Amino acid sequence: MNFFFNTLISIDQLGNVIAGGNPDNTISSRVGYYTEAYYKPEDVPWRWNIYKNIINFTFYPIDGSHHCKEAYYNDAGEEFDEGISDITVAILFIIILITCIPISFMLYMLYAFNIVSPKKINRNDNIKRRLRMAEAKLKGVHTELNEYQVDVDEELDSIIEETQKTIEDIAKKINGIIRLNKRLEHFKDRK
Repeated sequence: MNFFFNTLISIDQLGNVIAGGNPDNTISSRVGYYTEAYYKPEDVPWRWNIYKNIINFTFYPIDGSHHCKEAYYNDAGEEFDEGISDITVAILFIIILITCIPISFMLYMLYAFNIVSPKKINRNDNIKRRLRMAEAKLKGVHTELNEYQVDVDEELDSIIEETQKTIEDIAKKINGIIRLNKRLEHFKDRK
């Protein structure tokens, strides 16, 4: 089954490349990037919202209503294309239409017969998996810094500061959740 899904993902990534995107991203994650991260919510161009709605509708029977957002979360550490042209966006639209129509027909038929249903997202597992991936990438950077001399310029210094701030923010959130859970357990024990 993994071979089948991996093949579908690689075809999706190929479609994204044909439409001028990064080969590491799927079309869904690219659309999620533009609708969830690149623009402020009120500034998202209408075409990206239309793409998101088409894709989210298509994959609702298996992924629920936020397919593009979840795909972006899965690829958030990747680089996304910048400065795209109207031609590549038009090609992307054609690819979305050509693929989503038959896929949605198939998925909604399976959904109608209760063969598939929207998956429940386990945020704990998602966070753990993403933190493990981030840790692995940071360990790779650490190893590279130990093996090679690197010139620290303003850009690298800025990236380091942003990374440290993000790590601190994540640690604060996780520590807050841990403290809240301990309070709730203490409260339950008192009853």
